[in-house]
Amino acid sequence: HEKWVSTEGKEGTRFSIRNAVLQEADLHEANLQDADLGGARLSVADLMRANLRRANLRNADFWMADMKDAILQGADLQGANLSDVTNLTQKQIDSAIISNTTILPAGLRRN
Repeated sequence: HEKWVSTEGKEGTRFSIRNAVLQEADLHEANLQDADLGGARLSVADLMRANLRRANLRNADFWMADMKDAILQGADLQGANLSDVTNLTQKQIDSAIISNTTILPAGLRRN
């Protein structure tokens, strides 16, 4: 996956774990840039400082996940459940791709 990222998709393989069950997973500081995690169940996961830049996170469930300092620039969060996510900021939301189907935690708004 790192080779795929560094060559902008020309070499290597994209990391894809669509619909994976990663509840309570320790993904602290994980490099998931450009990964395909569409539909993944990440409830109560530790995503602190994880690099999710440009990742496909469509329809993923992040209920109660900790997203402190997670990098979400260009991440596709359309249809994702972010209800009750902890340590998520408006700045992170503003840098991601969201839609009317994205469930945001209380206090955060669509850009």
